[in-house]
Amino acid sequence: MRFPKFIPTLTLSSEEEAQQVMSILSQSSCDCIEVTLRDGVSINAINYLSNSHELNVGLGTVYHPDQLDGIEMDRIKFIVSPGFSLEILEFSQHEAITYIPGVETASEIIRAVNNNLNVLKFFPAETIGGISKLQAFASVFPDVKFLCTGGISTDNYKEYLLQENVISLGGSFVLPRKLLDQDLNLAIDHLKNLQPKKNRAEALSSNPSFEGVLSEILLSSLRILSFPLGGL
Repeated sequence: MRFPKFIPTLTLSSEEEAQQVMSILSQSSCDCIEVTLRDGVSINAINYLSNSHELNVGLGTVYHPDQLDGIEMDRIKFIVSPGFSLEILEFSQHEAITYIPGVETASEIIRAVNNNLNVLKFFPAETIGGISKLQAFASVFPDVKFLCTGGISTDNYKEYLLQENVISLGGSFVLPRKLLDQDLNLAIDHLKNLQPKKNRAEALSSNPSFEGVLSEILLSSLRILSFPLGGL
């Protein structure tokens, strides 16, 4: 699957809450979410989100396949666990779902790589060494990419994104629970501000404005004027 730069991580307690989150994500150009299977999680909320064809839904805090009873797995895109689980690996392979186990040490990375997994969860990022440890892993495991969570915030996330072996960032900082409870517009603005900004060329190509169209007309006019009339 394609990994976005940011993956909101939430525990949803009701379908109504899922509808609220869906509205925020759609208005923020965010097409991915990890729903954690912690106490109070609503299976109906997960199934509601996963029924959207525009949203990539993953499950987090998974440590045994028994937790997944009642979830429509054919629409789930990825599973994240705090550590490596052979049972979850086999389940994910059977369901053709991306599995992202948590790792902390070189030995854990080797075990994951030997099971053909090369996108891993670096967790809890700040506690286990943060940027310096990621840089150390980069030279030893050049083909491994990390989804980093744990201790990442608006104060330090940009430094993580500069690391070549970081594919994505997750956690509560991406879509804070307090914003959901306070003001949906604040939540939308917060998520929009995290998204990578398009440069001018990308913006014009993806959404041709009047300015962009006018530039093309002027260029075409110049080409016509510069055509050698004597050759006609």
